[in-house]
Amino acid sequence: MPTRNGLVGRQLYRILFYGVIFTVLAVGVLAFWGVREIRRDAAVLAVENSARGLSGAVTVLVNAVTSANDEIDLKTLRSLSPESLRRTLSAMLKRYPNLASVMVSDGKGLRYMLTRQPDGAMEALPGRGDDPSTRWNFVKPDGELEPRDAAPDFNRKEMDGALAQELAALQPGQVRWRSASRFHKAGESWLTASSLVESDGEHYLMSYVFPINAVANQLEGAEKGGAERIFLYWTNGRVLPISGLGVTPEDGDGISRAYDAGAVPDPVVAEATRRLASGRAAEGKPFAYAVNGEAWWSYVLPLTVFGDTMALGVAVPRKNIVSALTSDSFLIFFGGFLALLAAAALVVLHRNKARIEAMGHRLRVARTAQDVLRLIAEGEGAGLEFKQTLRFNLKAGKNGREIEHASLKTVAGFMNSDGGTLLVGVADDGVVTGFEEDKFESPDKALLHFNNLFNQCIGTEFARYLDTAVIEVQGKSVLRAHCLPAKAPAFLRDGKTEEFYVRSGPASRQLSLVQFYEWLKKH
Repeated sequence: MPTRNGLVGRQLYRILFYGVIFTVLAVGVLAFWGVREIRRDAAVLAVENSARGLSGAVTVLVNAVTSANDEIDLKTLRSLSPESLRRTLSAMLKRYPNLASVMVSDGKGLRYMLTRQPDGAMEALPGRGDDPSTRWNFVKPDGELEPRDAAPDFNRKEMDGALAQELAALQPGQVRWRSASRFHKAGESWLTASSLVESDGEHYLMSYVFPINAVANQLEGAEKGGAERIFLYWTNGRVLPISGLGVTPEDGDGISRAYDAGAVPDPVVAEATRRLASGRAAEGKPFAYAVNGEAWWSYVLPLTVFGDTMALGVAVPRKNIVSALTSDSFLIFFGGFLALLAAAALVVLHRNKARIEAMGHRLRVARTAQDVLRLIAEGEGAGLEFKQTLRFNLKAGKNGREIEHASLKTVAGFMNSDGGTLLVGVADDGVVTGFEEDKFESPDKALLHFNNLFNQCIGTEFARYLDTAVIEVQGKSVLRAHCLPAKAPAFLRDGKTEEFYVRSGPASRQLSLVQFYEWLKKH
């Protein structure tokens, strides 16, 4: 006879016994031979969290850029009036001390640029049409203009092409970070963040130039996690290390210097960027490497949706990742503990072998007509009882409360003993009669009536120990109520009294108060 999980007696014991052994072996393999994967997952999580935490500091600058766009007068943009732009952008440079320069451009390239100077500002007014040259003016603190010669590192053609390309690629709401060297040959010591502003269907590009110190200072105050090396990386192979969350001065001007990949003085950053530049590692994916016998993990997180711009890199030593729970000593201790635990479990299983094998038989549940017929063939006993009707008294010829009570006391007796099955619709001699005499509207109504009786007279808290179903057997309906042993005494309420039943052979026997007390001590 199949059981709830298709197991019976000895099969259940064997499954549990070998299941314990298999589980211990599987966990042991995971603990000892899978240690590299465990540490790898911990390293990936640590290095990613470190990079993302630091990137939040850069997000502060991004938010400053997007909020600065709100200060732009749309009428000023549409007119591109130098006087209005000069006034608006001068106020912006005063308000944001991190800003070094602001550029306004359209689909054809640069239209206006204002750059901070020690004693004022420098503006660029690109010409159009017959006079494409760029005029330069020094803006004094009082607003007076003084013409100046063109900046020696200014390449108008390259700048117009880069700005037009960027405007076409950007979508509203996006911010693009890149090296300012795309616009004027300032190198990676200056970073540009660009975003779109829309006015009357026309898009204008606002580009804000920051010194690298602005980003470095943001990173300096950020939570670094386990990172011991931080650097900025560009896909052109340039690297700017930020030593210990601070900046590396160059010639005393406080501006960090960018290096070619592999030429960085710090060997840890040099190896990480060398792998990135050679294609052995990729942005956005953590990777491991060794420097001077020490294991490191690095992760390079792009700071924008575009792939050709600045990225933030971190390097975390494995010693900062491996915790007490992933150390070799802990794994050895855990393995020994697991072996002892498995031995104890096997001893408990062996001592309770008889109970487990009996449990396999007690958990039998009839699901099909053939299952019911096999049960009937076994005959009534301590775990099986037949009732021909649920409520109809065949002798009296009418429904009787005593018939319902007989079924309920059987169920209560099963729950207070070793469990069992009640079949309603089967005569004492094993003939399948069905319970048509009960005159229920449908089998579902009969099942509902039985479950309601159970809830009222025994209690809904015991419903988890009861499994009921109506099964068609030989063309007749049979109600099957399968009961598991309850973990608390199941009383049968009969009016104002409470009765306690247990199974005694093929019958349900009511216990007196003294007998119940003795039963309770044993259970």
